[in-house]
Amino acid sequence: MKHILKLSSAIVTKMKITGSRLAHLYVLPKTHKENLAMRPILSATNTYNYASAMAKWLDNKLKPLSINQHTVTDIFNFVNELPRDLNITSGDLLVSYDVSSLFTNVLLDETIKILVDRDFRNHWFSSKYDLNISKEDLIALFGVATKGQLFQFNCSLYEQIEGVTMGSPLGPLLANVFMSSIKRT
Repeated sequence: MKHILKLSSAIVTKMKITGSRLAHLYVLPKTHKENLAMRPILSATNTYNYASAMAKWLDNKLKPLSINQHTVTDIFNFVNELPRDLNITSGDLLVSYDVSSLFTNVLLDETIKILVDRDFRNHWFSSKYDLNISKEDLIALFGVATKGQLFQFNCSLYEQIEGVTMGSPLGPLLANVFMSSIKRT
């Protein structure tokens, strides 16, 4: 049985589809890596689940739920978080750890569930934005915005079935939620 969304006309108007095209995959070289490595980018701009502003709308509303004590929002925040009495001498190295292919390795269903559970703890979403969206409706919106993305690569058609699309406004949000859930366990 399909779930039917019951959203206000104001929300539906914000998410109205204004145009659509097929997403396309391209790769960018990771020039900072020793061995040749490529970063896949799925350009979803003006696709049905991006152009409608659904992904942007969800990202904008739910971004506060992805921030925790381990989140660094930008380089300025990082510098401010460093201890003032940090005694760095010549020869010291700053090490950064990277998660290999983070976006495409995000467990999408589990991450959406974590985010929606955070959202409905104390009914944060509804009280913050004065919206009446059920848990099932929010899960369904995430499903439309993140799953079944068709894209073209090298003149062939594919469907992304796992992970978060790198290039979607929801990519950083879902990756942060995924990583913060691992950090807590």
